[in-house]
Amino acid sequence: MKKITVIMLALLLTAFACNNNPKGNEPIVSFGIYETVTVQDLPGSAIAGQPGLSNLIPNTDSLSAIVAYVHIDSTFTIDAPVEQEVKFLRTACPVDPEKQYYGIVAVRKQPTMTNIDLKTTKPDKDAVKITFTMEGSKKWAEMTRNSIGKTIAITIDDQVYILPKVMAEIRKGRAMINGLENEEAAVRLSAALNGGR
Repeated sequence: MKKITVIMLALLLTAFACNNNPKGNEPIVSFGIYETVTVQDLPGSAIAGQPGLSNLIPNTDSLSAIVAYVHIDSTFTIDAPVEQEVKFLRTACPVDPEKQYYGIVAVRKQPTMTNIDLKTTKPDKDAVKITFTMEGSKKWAEMTRNSIGKTIAITIDDQVYILPKVMAEIRKGRAMINGLENEEAAVRLSAALNGGR
Protein backbone atom coordinates (compact mmCIF):
# COMPACT_ATOMS: atom_id res chain seq x y z
CA MET A 1 0.00 0.00 0.00
CA LYS A 2 2.85 2.40 0.88
CA LYS A 3 4.46 1.72 -2.50
CA ILE A 4 1.22 2.64 -4.35
CA THR A 5 0.84 5.82 -2.25
CA VAL A 6 4.42 6.90 -3.08
CA ILE A 7 3.84 6.24 -6.81
CA MET A 8 0.54 8.17 -6.76
CA LEU A 9 2.22 11.08 -4.94
CA ALA A 10 5.02 11.10 -7.52
CA LEU A 11 2.47 11.14 -10.37
CA LEU A 12 0.55 14.00 -8.74
CA LEU A 13 3.75 16.03 -8.30
CA THR A 14 4.71 15.37 -11.93
CA ALA A 15 1.26 16.46 -13.14
CA PHE A 16 1.46 19.60 -10.98
CA ALA A 17 4.92 20.45 -12.37
CA CYS A 18 3.74 19.94 -15.96
CA ASN A 19 0.70 22.16 -15.42
CA ASN A 20 2.89 24.95 -14.04
CA ASN A 21 5.20 24.70 -17.06
CA PRO A 22 2.93 23.30 -19.79
CA LYS A 23 5.52 23.42 -22.58
CA GLY A 24 8.30 22.28 -20.30
CA ASN A 25 10.81 24.48 -22.11
CA GLU A 26 10.15 28.04 -21.03
CA PRO A 27 13.38 29.86 -20.23
CA ILE A 28 14.36 30.25 -16.62
CA VAL A 29 16.24 33.37 -17.63
CA SER A 30 16.00 35.40 -20.79
CA PHE A 31 19.24 35.59 -22.81
CA GLY A 32 19.74 38.12 -25.59
CA ILE A 33 22.41 39.64 -27.79
CA TYR A 34 21.45 43.03 -29.18
CA GLU A 35 22.83 45.56 -31.62
CA THR A 36 23.40 48.80 -29.73
CA VAL A 37 22.45 52.32 -30.77
CA THR A 38 24.92 55.13 -30.07
CA VAL A 39 24.03 58.49 -28.55
CA GLN A 40 24.57 60.21 -31.93
CA ASP A 41 22.07 57.88 -33.63
CA LEU A 42 19.26 58.58 -31.16
CA PRO A 43 16.83 61.42 -31.79
CA GLY A 44 17.26 64.19 -29.22
CA SER A 45 13.80 63.51 -27.82
CA ALA A 46 14.43 59.82 -27.11
CA ILE A 47 15.56 60.49 -23.55
CA ALA A 48 15.37 64.24 -22.97
CA GLY A 49 12.11 65.60 -21.67
CA GLN A 50 10.64 62.33 -20.48
CA PRO A 51 8.58 62.71 -17.29
CA GLY A 52 10.16 61.45 -14.09
CA LEU A 53 13.65 61.21 -15.54
CA SER A 54 15.26 64.16 -13.83
CA ASN A 55 17.59 61.67 -12.11
CA LEU A 56 19.18 60.61 -15.43
CA ILE A 57 22.55 62.04 -16.33
CA PRO A 58 22.95 62.13 -20.15
CA ASN A 59 26.18 60.77 -21.60
CA THR A 60 28.08 63.37 -23.64
CA ASP A 61 30.11 60.75 -25.56
CA SER A 62 28.20 60.63 -28.84
CA LEU A 63 29.79 57.31 -29.89
CA SER A 64 28.81 55.44 -26.73
CA ALA A 65 26.02 52.87 -26.43
CA ILE A 66 25.61 54.03 -22.82
CA VAL A 67 23.26 56.94 -23.39
CA ALA A 68 22.79 57.98 -19.76
CA TYR A 69 23.64 57.16 -16.16
CA VAL A 70 21.33 56.69 -13.19
CA HIS A 71 22.20 56.53 -9.49
CA ILE A 72 22.00 53.03 -7.99
CA ASP A 73 19.24 54.17 -5.59
CA SER A 74 17.02 55.53 -8.38
CA THR A 75 14.05 53.82 -9.96
CA PHE A 76 13.10 54.65 -13.51
CA THR A 77 11.50 53.50 -16.74
CA ILE A 78 12.20 54.85 -20.19
CA ASP A 79 9.69 54.35 -22.94
CA ALA A 80 11.09 54.96 -26.39
CA PRO A 81 8.65 56.53 -28.85
CA VAL A 82 6.54 53.83 -30.50
CA GLU A 83 7.88 54.64 -33.97
CA GLN A 84 11.45 53.95 -32.85
CA GLU A 85 12.96 50.49 -33.05
CA VAL A 86 14.94 51.15 -29.87
CA LYS A 87 14.61 50.20 -26.22
CA PHE A 88 16.64 51.11 -23.15
CA LEU A 89 18.20 48.59 -20.76
CA ARG A 90 20.13 49.06 -17.53
CA THR A 91 23.55 47.57 -16.90
CA ALA A 92 23.61 44.70 -14.39
CA CYS A 93 26.45 46.34 -12.43
CA PRO A 94 27.47 49.94 -11.76
CA VAL A 95 29.76 51.30 -14.48
CA ASP A 96 31.74 53.94 -12.57
CA PRO A 97 34.83 53.33 -10.40
CA GLU A 98 32.94 54.35 -7.23
CA LYS A 99 30.10 51.92 -8.08
CA GLN A 100 27.40 54.60 -7.71
CA TYR A 101 25.84 54.66 -11.22
CA TYR A 102 24.29 52.17 -13.61
CA GLY A 103 24.55 52.76 -17.33
CA ILE A 104 21.47 53.05 -19.52
CA VAL A 105 22.12 51.33 -22.85
CA ALA A 106 20.19 51.91 -26.08
CA VAL A 107 19.60 48.72 -28.08
CA ARG A 108 17.50 47.63 -31.05
CA LYS A 109 14.05 46.52 -29.89
CA GLN A 110 14.49 42.90 -30.97
CA PRO A 111 17.54 40.81 -30.00
CA THR A 112 19.54 39.21 -32.80
CA MET A 113 20.08 36.10 -30.66
CA THR A 114 18.06 34.51 -27.83
CA ASN A 115 17.87 31.37 -25.66
CA ILE A 116 17.03 29.20 -28.68
CA ASP A 117 20.49 29.92 -30.11
CA LEU A 118 22.25 28.49 -27.04
CA LYS A 119 23.63 24.95 -27.17
CA THR A 120 25.49 24.79 -23.85
CA THR A 121 27.01 27.07 -21.26
CA LYS A 122 29.81 26.29 -18.82
CA PRO A 123 31.09 28.26 -15.83
CA ASP A 124 34.77 29.21 -15.90
CA LYS A 125 35.92 31.10 -12.78
CA ASP A 126 33.94 34.40 -12.82
CA ALA A 127 32.78 33.89 -16.42
CA VAL A 128 30.35 31.76 -18.42
CA LYS A 129 31.47 30.19 -21.68
CA ILE A 130 28.74 29.94 -24.30
CA THR A 131 28.51 27.52 -27.22
CA PHE A 132 25.84 28.26 -29.81
CA THR A 133 23.74 25.82 -31.84
CA MET A 134 24.52 25.40 -35.53
CA GLU A 135 21.87 28.00 -36.41
CA GLY A 136 23.04 30.23 -33.56
CA SER A 137 26.63 29.98 -34.81
CA LYS A 138 25.52 31.22 -38.23
CA LYS A 139 23.68 34.17 -36.63
CA TRP A 140 26.69 34.93 -34.41
CA ALA A 141 29.08 34.90 -37.40
CA GLU A 142 26.77 37.18 -39.39
CA MET A 143 26.18 39.52 -36.46
CA THR A 144 29.89 39.85 -35.66
CA ARG A 145 30.77 40.28 -39.36
CA ASN A 146 28.23 43.12 -39.66
CA SER A 147 29.23 44.71 -36.34
CA ILE A 148 33.02 45.02 -36.68
CA GLY A 149 34.09 48.17 -34.85
CA LYS A 150 30.71 48.42 -33.09
CA THR A 151 29.55 47.56 -29.58
CA ILE A 152 26.99 44.83 -28.92
CA ALA A 153 25.06 44.14 -25.72
CA ILE A 154 24.88 40.69 -24.10
CA THR A 155 21.92 40.58 -21.73
CA ILE A 156 20.32 38.37 -19.11
CA ASP A 157 16.73 39.18 -18.11
CA ASP A 158 16.95 42.55 -19.90
CA GLN A 159 20.02 43.68 -17.97
CA VAL A 160 23.24 44.33 -19.84
CA TYR A 161 26.08 42.16 -18.54
CA ILE A 162 28.76 43.08 -21.04
CA LEU A 163 29.22 45.55 -23.87
CA PRO A 164 32.01 44.07 -26.00
CA LYS A 165 33.38 45.86 -29.04
CA VAL A 166 33.44 43.48 -32.01
CA MET A 167 36.94 43.30 -33.47
CA ALA A 168 36.41 40.55 -36.07
CA GLU A 169 33.92 38.01 -37.36
CA ILE A 170 33.60 35.08 -34.94
CA ARG A 171 32.93 31.87 -36.86
CA LYS A 172 33.46 29.29 -34.12
CA GLY A 173 30.06 29.75 -32.47
CA ARG A 174 31.37 30.71 -29.05
CA ALA A 175 31.09 33.69 -26.74
CA MET A 176 31.77 34.54 -23.11
CA ILE A 177 30.00 36.49 -20.38
CA ASN A 178 32.81 37.66 -18.12
CA GLY A 179 33.31 39.91 -15.12
CA LEU A 180 30.62 38.24 -13.00
CA GLU A 181 30.65 38.80 -9.24
CA ASN A 182 32.33 35.49 -8.39
CA GLU A 183 32.57 31.81 -9.34
CA GLU A 184 29.29 30.99 -7.58
CA ALA A 185 27.45 33.61 -9.68
CA ALA A 186 28.94 32.05 -12.84
CA VAL A 187 27.78 28.57 -11.79
CA ARG A 188 24.24 29.83 -11.04
CA LEU A 189 23.99 31.79 -14.30
CA SER A 190 25.30 28.91 -16.38
CA ALA A 191 22.83 26.49 -14.78
CA ALA A 192 19.95 28.91 -15.36
CA LEU A 193 20.90 29.38 -19.02
CA ASN A 194 21.30 25.63 -19.57
CA GLY A 195 17.88 25.08 -17.99
CA GLY A 196 16.29 27.82 -20.07
CA ARG A 197 16.17 25.98 -23.36
